[in-house]
Amino acid sequence: MPTFLPLLVLVLLLHQQLTFAILTISIKGSKFFTSDGDQFYIKGVVYSPDAQEYNSLTNGAQCAIDAQLIANLGANVVRVYGVDPTLNHDECMKAFEDRGIYVVLGMTTPVYTVNRANPEWTIDLRNALAQVIDAFQAYDNTLAFFAGNEFINDQATSKVGPYAKAVAADMKAYRDLMQYRTIPIGYSAADVAEIRSQQQDYFSCGPANTSVDFYAFNRYSWCGSSSMAESGYNVLYEEADGYDIPIFLSETGCHVGDADRDFEDQVAMLGREMNDRYSGNIIYEWAQHENKYGLVSYDNDAATGTPSMMGDYTRLKSQWATLDPTGVKASAYSPSLTNRACPTSTSGGWLVQKNADLPTLGTSGLTAPTGSRSTTRASATSTTGGSAGSSATGFSSSLNNNNPSQPSKTPVGAIAGGVLGGLVVLALILGLILFLLRHKRKARAALESQEDGTANRPAGDLIPVTDEEEKIQQNGFYGPGYHELHGQGTMAELDPARGHAAAMPAAEMASHRGPVEAGIAGESEEERGEREGAPVQSRSGEERTVEPSPYVQAQRNMEMEWLESEEARLRQRRELLIRQNGGGS
Repeated sequence: MPTFLPLLVLVLLLHQQLTFAILTISIKGSKFFTSDGDQFYIKGVVYSPDAQEYNSLTNGAQCAIDAQLIANLGANVVRVYGVDPTLNHDECMKAFEDRGIYVVLGMTTPVYTVNRANPEWTIDLRNALAQVIDAFQAYDNTLAFFAGNEFINDQATSKVGPYAKAVAADMKAYRDLMQYRTIPIGYSAADVAEIRSQQQDYFSCGPANTSVDFYAFNRYSWCGSSSMAESGYNVLYEEADGYDIPIFLSETGCHVGDADRDFEDQVAMLGREMNDRYSGNIIYEWAQHENKYGLVSYDNDAATGTPSMMGDYTRLKSQWATLDPTGVKASAYSPSLTNRACPTSTSGGWLVQKNADLPTLGTSGLTAPTGSRSTTRASATSTTGGSAGSSATGFSSSLNNNNPSQPSKTPVGAIAGGVLGGLVVLALILGLILFLLRHKRKARAALESQEDGTANRPAGDLIPVTDEEEKIQQNGFYGPGYHELHGQGTMAELDPARGHAAAMPAAEMASHRGPVEAGIAGESEEERGEREGAPVQSRSGEERTVEPSPYVQAQRNMEMEWLESEEARLRQRRELLIRQNGGGS
């Protein structure tokens, strides 16, 4: 078993590493839940390390550095404003997944977005956004998609509402058509006080297939040492009463001038004052830029290498360390919520008619997969090529299945867990079998040692076994192995001075007749004295007496008993022969 332990430990460690799969997030009622039924609260940061902000999640080495620091901060979510779906994001997504961090992705970019001044929702725009879903749907740590960000930023642009809602509706339809995991698709709104409640109601109203899965907005009102009332958070809390979908802040973290941020708002948002209605918030932002909202600072414009932690990082970390809301279990949560009624339009306020149609495109021109769809992500473009098409040309490179930048990514959840779990069980069974076999061999060896009379005997007192004796025992003969029983006229006795078997004559079995010689041919007086236990003269001239060991003495006693029995047997044989010969001698 000891030689098997390292292998078993290695298999267990490999199993633990490879079968770690981050739990997916889904929605029930107005709350997020992990796939094991725990309520999920967002403790996030806006992740835009470089100034361009739309080429994120492509530098795997940098993501590994940042992901560790973000995890140390206490965050579990990063918000990424936009990505190029034709690039590879495996390493970055894996780096965040390994540290328990989810990603909320914006589907739009400055090129592919709804223009609030002249809103349009086109096939090309739909297909471009569909590529983002294709590229990220198989990552278990993809928490959600934003169908838009601040399309409406004042009362006048509220007319863009139907276009923003159409984007979300068509992207949900595409997700479901492609049989992807039901990754939530929502909207990130600007906090426009005059129409805040109307906008919040508008995105959740109507049928489930046209309303957003969740609603978020960007809010900067808790500045410095504030309070629920002063910051207006009490109003936010009241407006979320009975809201039927999850709601959270997609940007927050006010600061005034160069003053430090103490993040006391986190105690309210993640504490008992608001966490029964809100699902958390995302802090703006990770890297320091000109607006000076950063938590860390890089020493180069490319935002690479290990950044320096700023004071805001330390203060936010201290706040989050004390805030770990648990909420309610999904199994104990039975919501009875109804979606809001669509708001009524008003002059100078919300400009969208209550029953205004949405300019949705549906799934026309898209091809649904045949059969049951696996969660394997062959490439971000393989599905788009056969579904959303390739008419969107703003993203770099042509879309084809041979694109080396899009390697296969198979989630490590059930597949790795099942396979490696089976290997671990098999390893444990093999380990048990080896242990039992080893234990059985030890027991057999101990039993044979007891039968041979060698158990617990000092090694120096054992009589060496000759090859001939070993052959006899292996052939099934387990009688006395003394040489005096052989027909060679000698017997063996352990020489107490040398520790080996010394030959000596056996008179009863000798081939010659006559008295036994007092010694052995060629034996010196000193050797004879040592063998017989008498005082002998050593080479140094000193007289010494060699005492036989208890085992040698026991052997001699056995030999004496055997000789006596042989003498009695020979006498009986002799008398029998005499009688058979008529009493002659």
